[in-house]
Amino acid sequence: MDDMKKKWMGKVLSAGLITVALLGGTVPTQAAGDNNIRVALFVDIGKGYRGVVPSVTLTAEKGMEVTLTGPEGKIELPELDGDAVRYRVDEYHLVVAQTSDWNQAQQIAQLMSQKKYEGSIQVVNRGGQTLYQIVSGTYDTYQAAAAQVAAVAQATGQKPIVQGPLRLEAGQFKSLSEAQKWQEAFEQKGIAAYPVLLSNGEKVKYAVWIGDEVSQEALSSLARKASNALPNFSYSAPSSQSYVVLKQDVFGSPDEPIWKYVFSPQAKLTVEAKKADGESLLGVVERDQRTYRGEMELSEYNGHLTVVNELPMEQYLYGVVGSEMAPGWPLEALKTQAVLSRTRALWQGNKYGIANVSDTVMEQAYYGYGKESEDVREAVDETKGEAIYYQGNLVESLFYSNAGGMTADGTEVWGNPVPYLRSVESDDALPVDGVNAWYRVQLADGSIGYVRGDLIRESGTDDTGARMAVITTENTNLRLGPSTATRVLSTLPNGAEVTILSQEAEENAYAWTRGPFTSAELTAMINANQDKNKAPRIPGNVTSLKVTKRGPSGRVIAMEANGIPIKVTAPDAFRSIFSQGGTALRSTKFDVEVVKGGQFLFRGNGFGHGLGVSQYGARAMAQGGYDYQQILQHYYQDVTID
Repeated sequence: MDDMKKKWMGKVLSAGLITVALLGGTVPTQAAGDNNIRVALFVDIGKGYRGVVPSVTLTAEKGMEVTLTGPEGKIELPELDGDAVRYRVDEYHLVVAQTSDWNQAQQIAQLMSQKKYEGSIQVVNRGGQTLYQIVSGTYDTYQAAAAQVAAVAQATGQKPIVQGPLRLEAGQFKSLSEAQKWQEAFEQKGIAAYPVLLSNGEKVKYAVWIGDEVSQEALSSLARKASNALPNFSYSAPSSQSYVVLKQDVFGSPDEPIWKYVFSPQAKLTVEAKKADGESLLGVVERDQRTYRGEMELSEYNGHLTVVNELPMEQYLYGVVGSEMAPGWPLEALKTQAVLSRTRALWQGNKYGIANVSDTVMEQAYYGYGKESEDVREAVDETKGEAIYYQGNLVESLFYSNAGGMTADGTEVWGNPVPYLRSVESDDALPVDGVNAWYRVQLADGSIGYVRGDLIRESGTDDTGARMAVITTENTNLRLGPSTATRVLSTLPNGAEVTILSQEAEENAYAWTRGPFTSAELTAMINANQDKNKAPRIPGNVTSLKVTKRGPSGRVIAMEANGIPIKVTAPDAFRSIFSQGGTALRSTKFDVEVVKGGQFLFRGNGFGHGLGVSQYGARAMAQGGYDYQQILQHYYQDVTID
């Protein structure tokens, strides 16, 4: 399976920000079976996780079994060759360009990707010539598609046209091969034609449809052209609402195009991997080429192509626990995570209507089969069906990386108490062990940044007593923070002299720093927050930033700048005010220091909101001999685990 995954080059869709305040459940259009869960990989209902793509590409080692369900009933579709298939809803779209030159088609598609537009390459035949169409977007209406033409044209230098789902049926045939023969006849006459799989509720029927039109006028013109070219057919509007139009896309080599199932918005497709030697898995190229157990359901939902992975709950947890906690951690810690994740999944209800949860950290990370391991499966199996309850109801299962030594009380995160979540001690210091030392240094030009400790040698002090040092490696990175994950500000030559301002531990899950921020930077961040919350702005620049109130665990719950209260909707929102490089503070368990030059440095502990179970704390307890129930009942008070 690994070899097959490497064969395909996929796109990564980045989505999902950690959140604590979750949405309530909605009434599902289709609920999972009693022991199953439905996980949205791509969905957009206007809230919660919002991430969609115009098309999705599925792979399977031995091929796929596809079922079409629609107004006419449910049927199994015939098997087509190939271990990869692309799926798309039959809607309006743009054809950005059409060319017989494969290299040119590639260049246009790559340019579109650089400009943040989706562009796939469709293969068609016109008059005996192979042409490549760069297709982009999917839209409910002609007007929505047409509104994008000018922007795409400007970005690509091409002349996009809108194509649509309006077609004429030329006829129905006994087999797919016969339909393909007549498809070729129309294409020889320069007419767009496609074989179509239809459902009458009992069996598959085969047809040829012509055109990709956007209006009735265009259909009338197409009918006249087709009647002149091939007069023996009767051209009429298709009557079926349960159909798949078969097109072809380039995926890898232009010599081996793959099938593209363009399906009715009134229907849905269910895809399963055919039995393989090991696990039967489906790969999703647009989901970082991950592989999944269970089946994939594809449909149009809320105006978007929606992809839902349905599988047994316990198999889903194999992927979740391995995504949320590292395999190889103590078994009791993994069992703790299994119960937390099962509880969290059950608590969501049918959050997305068409699915219980998404695969993102909006609920909990689920990265599929690739995150499974023997110990993770053992942890899930040994806690099968168990969840956490308070007074007979499921708790809101919350977990995060590191509490910084003490978990949060509900008042410190949401501003209100939670009866089963009170602040408790947590042994979280493991990440500090063995981390690199970093120096915060100042260059001769006054710029400040961080250098890793093993790339610098102290050389004494200057006349003022400041510690001096010399860079010992060529092209040493001066970074924004004490971590290789932070932005590079500049590179320093071997022998460069710097002034040491302070020494820090490399940023880790337990301890972190942010800044230093200038007064002007802080003022801009705070005033943006004040404007958002309709609170008084800070006049002038910030000269004083103080924590005025802390909660039971020491987390910040109130602050002032120049004596003016900083308004937040909930205490945890302080994290997002003081961001650096687009990254929020790791926790609200921090202090503010004024450092050289009147700048402000944030120094904190912990990683996450702090409510519920600290994963590092659970690990330490497991290493100390506690079992998973004892761990859970330490972090959750007055609960039962059943």
